[in-house]
Amino acid sequence: MEVFGGCNYTCQMCPQTNPGRGKSFTRKMPLKEFERILDEIVPKHGTPQINLEGSGEPTMAKDLPEYIKAVKKRNLKCFMYCNGARLNGKFMQNVVDAGIDFIRISVIGYNRELYKKWMNVDNFELILNNLRELKAYVKSSSANTQVSTYHLITDNNNVEQEIEFYKHNVINAVQSIGYIWKMHNWSGNHDNINPRQKTNRRSCGRPFAPELTVRAGGAEGRTGSIVPCCQTLGPPNEEKSILGHLDKSSFEEVYFGKAYEDLRKAHNEKDFDKIEYCKNCDFLYEDPEAIVWTNDQNHKLHNMLGTGDDFILTNYNLENSKK
Repeated sequence: MEVFGGCNYTCQMCPQTNPGRGKSFTRKMPLKEFERILDEIVPKHGTPQINLEGSGEPTMAKDLPEYIKAVKKRNLKCFMYCNGARLNGKFMQNVVDAGIDFIRISVIGYNRELYKKWMNVDNFELILNNLRELKAYVKSSSANTQVSTYHLITDNNNVEQEIEFYKHNVINAVQSIGYIWKMHNWSGNHDNINPRQKTNRRSCGRPFAPELTVRAGGAEGRTGSIVPCCQTLGPPNEEKSILGHLDKSSFEEVYFGKAYEDLRKAHNEKDFDKIEYCKNCDFLYEDPEAIVWTNDQNHKLHNMLGTGDDFILTNYNLENSKK
């Protein structure tokens, strides 16, 4: 559930920058609307893990701790993926004190020069300092927050060396759980200069999985749009991928509605070209090296963080969705 659709970064590998996310998607989700949607789903449909990022930057919400408290008040796990630039001082402490379970900070580029190139801001040292401050506060306050770093290979011809640089310069330096991935093309919205290998296509599993991506915005004047996954970011595919809005429709009306069922049918029949926002998505390709390195001993390929060992996206299909 996306708290804030905009971003304070202009990273060159992200559609937030190029071509730029539409204005109707870059708004903040009102806290009351956030809580209403939570209560629409929980506990009627189980006790999901809530991730406060849907491709916007959650720390742009000044009252972010209130969203975390809303999640924890309902006895749910609360995760957050962010760039970490604002995550320091009292704001950081309030986020941790609110009870967040997991924070992942993106560090694209294994040194100051590459970070500035890819994330378009000279914040490499700031982020390392913020990570150290965050981890120190978690320890001193006896919080249960886990801290992770997220990295992308910037040159597919130099994978092994980049892994070592990331490990030495960031992961080991701040003692984080680290994940290093290959870049992706955001459902075909982004021209990935480090493309993944193209193999036979198969369903990514998301249309059938018990997983929901709720945007802060949506169509003009709307909030709480549901899209198939976080990959449909930016024009032209983000608006095309809207399956419904939770501002005026119920969860059931959207999740079991015609648009969602058409998506599932296309994936079940492997008719991916029928879906505009799926046909060029590189998540349809089987690439065992999509994640190239991690020190997370519990990680499994296609397992979404915090969802349990048995949640493997590519295991989901039409038959599983009926159970």
